[in-house]
Amino acid sequence: MKRAIALAGIALLVGCESTPALPPPVIDNQPPVVVCAIPAGMTEREAEPAKPLGDYSQRDVGNYITALHQWGSRGWLRLAQVDQRSQECQARALAPNP
Repeated sequence: MKRAIALAGIALLVGCESTPALPPPVIDNQPPVVVCAIPAGMTEREAEPAKPLGDYSQRDVGNYITALHQWGSRGWLRLAQVDQRSQECQARALAPNP
C-alpha cells in the first residue's frame, strides 16, 4: 500500500516537470474592443404605472393598461436610441483614419 502511494506521488511529480504546451497564436484579424459609454439619462429607470388597488372599475383597468402600454413603448424607444447611439459610436471608432 505504501509503495502504491509512493508510486502515485512520484507519477504526479513527474507531471509537474513537463513543460506546458505553447499558447495559441494571436489572431490579428479580430476587431478591437470598443467601449461606448451611454449617458445616464438614457439608461435611468422610469417608474412603472401604479396598479389599481381595491375596488376598481373597468375604466381603471383600461387606464392602467393604456398607461402600461405607453410606459413599455417609451422603454422600447429608449432602447432603440441606445442601440443606435452604440452602433454610431462603434462605427466611428472602427472607421479607418485617413
